[in-house]
Order: sequence, then C-alpha cells, then structure tokens
Amino acid sequence: MNAPEVSLFQLTLDECKRRLTQAASPLDVVRPCTVGDGVERWSLERVQTLADSWRNGATSGQDCALWVPASGAATRMFSFLQSDSKAQARLWREADRLAFGEAWKQEVARVTVGEATAEQAAQVLWDMFDLGKLPKGLIPFHVTQDDGTSETAFEAHLRLWSEVMPNGGHVWFTVQEDRRAQVQEHLTQSAQAQGFYLHLPHQDPATDTPMLDDVGAWITDEQGEVLRRPGGHGALLPLLEQVTASFVVIRNIDNAPSPACTEERLLWTQAMLEEGQSWAKERDGWRAHVAATGDVSSELAAWLNRAGAGLTSKPTSEECADWLARPMRVVGVVRNEGQPGGGPFWVRVSEGSDAGLVRPQIVEAVEFTGETQEVLSSASHFNPVDMVCVLNPGQALSPYVDASRHLRAKKTVFGRDVRVLEHPGLWNGGMSGWLTRFVEMPASCFQPVKSALDLIGRQ
Repeated sequence: MNAPEVSLFQLTLDECKRRLTQAASPLDVVRPCTVGDGVERWSLERVQTLADSWRNGATSGQDCALWVPASGAATRMFSFLQSDSKAQARLWREADRLAFGEAWKQEVARVTVGEATAEQAAQVLWDMFDLGKLPKGLIPFHVTQDDGTSETAFEAHLRLWSEVMPNGGHVWFTVQEDRRAQVQEHLTQSAQAQGFYLHLPHQDPATDTPMLDDVGAWITDEQGEVLRRPGGHGALLPLLEQVTASFVVIRNIDNAPSPACTEERLLWTQAMLEEGQSWAKERDGWRAHVAATGDVSSELAAWLNRAGAGLTSKPTSEECADWLARPMRVVGVVRNEGQPGGGPFWVRVSEGSDAGLVRPQIVEAVEFTGETQEVLSSASHFNPVDMVCVLNPGQALSPYVDASRHLRAKKTVFGRDVRVLEHPGLWNGGMSGWLTRFVEMPASCFQPVKSALDLIGRQ
C-alpha cells in the first residue's frame, strides 16, 4: 500500500483515461461482516459504563476533535422540486412541519400573486436555496424552540459536540472554497459555535478529475482546456492529515443529530470515544513491549486480529511494529433495513503490503460486480454512521490507501452524459489499511437526509 500521494490524488490525463476505460479488477468480497464475525455488539450496560468513564475523564480540546465532510451542496435534496409534482405537493402541504417552512411561506407570499400552486412554491424554494447549490450544512434542519427557532445542519453538529466537549475545542468542516466566506459568516453568528476553534479547509483543486463524454473525448471549455470536477470525498484524506488531535469523530453532514435523538447519540459518541482511548492505550502498551523486547506473542497476534489485521501466520517483530503504527478506527454501523448503499464486509486485499489478507472493509454498493451481488444482498449492516479515528498527528495517511479502489460513475454535466472518476472513497479504499473495528449502533443514531422530504416533522 505504499503508493506515493501524487499517484493517488494528482493523476495525469492518461492515467485518468486508463482508469475510466479499462475494466477494473473486481473487488474480492468474501462475506459480510456480521455480529460475532467482524461486528461487535455492546450491551447497554457497557455503553453506559464507557460513557460514564468518558464524562469522568479529563480529555482536552487539543486531543479530541470533530471532523465533518461538509463540502456537498443540497442539489440532490431538492432536485425533485424540478420534476416530481407529487413530491412538490407533499412538501408544500407539510411546510409547517419544516424548519425552513415559515421562511418559505413568507417568500412565496412575497413573490407570487394570489394563492400559489405547489409547483410555484417549489420553484420559490429552489431559488431560495440557490438552485440547490447552497451547502447542505446551511440548510435549516430542526426547530429547536417553541418560538420556531431553527438550526442548520452545521449548528446541529455543534450542539451535540458542545455536549461531548463542554470546555470547547477544535472542529473541522470541509467546505467548498467559493462558499467559505458564507459558511464563516453563518458560524460566526451562531451561538452553537461559541467556544470552538473552527477550521474550514477546502479540497485541493489539484485533486479534481476530468470527465469523458460518451464517445471517449474529454469535456473541455470554450478555450479547449479540459474541465475537471471534485474527485469525491476520498480526496479529502490530505485534509484529515492536517488535524492536530489524536482522537477524531467523523460523521456525515446530513447525519445531523435532531434534538429528540441527542441524548442517545451523545451516549454512543461518548462511549465510542472512551473505547477509542482505551484501545489506543492497549496499542501503545504493545508498541512499547515490542520495541523493548522484540517479542511477538500469540496474545499480541490475537489482539491484532481483533483489530482487523487478518493475519494467517505469526508476524515478525518488524511486521508487528508496522501494524501497531497504523491509524485505527472504531466504526459505528447500523442494521441494514433495506437502505441503498454498502456496508462492512470481509475483503481479500489484492495489492500492496496487505495483499492476500482478508480484512474488514467498508464497501460501497457500486464496488460490487454481478458475481458479488449475492454477497451484497446478504449484508446485515449498513454504511458507517459514526467513526472514532485514532491518529498519530502529522502521520501520512496515503500509505494506507488501496489505490485500486477508485470509483467510476455516470453523471449528467451541462446536459451531457459523462463518465467521471473518483478517488478511493474516504472510509472505503481510503482507509483500507487502517486497523478497524465495527460496532453495531441503534438505528435511531442514523438520521440521514437524502431528500428534503426527510426533514418533515423532524424533531
């Protein structure tokens, strides 16, 4: 897995075309991770004990941080407003149960004459949110007070994090460069942001990737220059390297905690952080032992395998030192209840220093082929809800990327069908080489917002 960073994130046109046009080697997905076979299930008593230990501890704001990929726009949330008349009617009918409903109704009254149709109202909302281009984090998600006060997705994450870290600390939101000032202004005015050091990094344009049209030509601008688009959330990995904390909670911007679910989600966040710290202390003890004695015991090998190493033979002291130096993550997953997407699976790694090992991985649905669809359909758990990452600040993360797991997709750009290339997903191929533990979380901790309809009556 020791691929140079330039080959991972700054690709030549020839390399991009090769990856877009040549058949990729199918991912060798062996079986789903299930409870007792790759997924841990903690008792409520254990969760409460861990959370109590966290609250009674003394973790500083320098050691623990929140990191949220938040550069995505709300386009998909509101795209149905352009075509789905039934969804338009439902959303308009439920305006009073939306956090942005009152502002929406006022704007409709301002710009329309007489009683507005659902189609007219939908167009007003589409315009309010900048034709869907507004960052998802700036969308009002919840009503938090009886007086109708609302909070955005950014504010919801900060509200929960203030419970986790009541003495403040560092928070990273990755944002679009051209929206940074707008996000900064919003957070500066937000009460939830007080007491935190906010970082708003943006994805390096050098990691953008080009697009091929349906006849195999690059999409270009009027001057003939090849156009590029952001290369997926896997290109955010270099930004994660900039985080100075040892323990980092990662969650999606649209999985913002609602007020009604705050208590349970807080409990699980605290428990996972405490487990992450305990796990790191165990790791540090083993590192010191190996460095001092060079001894590799069966107990250490078993510890590594519980951490997802997938070892089939006793490792050398040098190999143990390598494993113990890797970044680690505790990944919360929920039971699969038919949601579209991937989840945790045992995968036989195809290349790099882990080649041949069967290790726990997050695999996206698009990474499955016809031969492995049956394995996907038998999955018991769904994509990550929360992750607690254990990092060595300043450590390069690119050596642990499985570069073979780049993603290809079809999209419509400028009204044309194009093929796009994305770097290995952040928590998929991007973290392939990490030590990984999956933990089952309650379904109520998973609150994704894929459509504005998901926000109706959200409490």
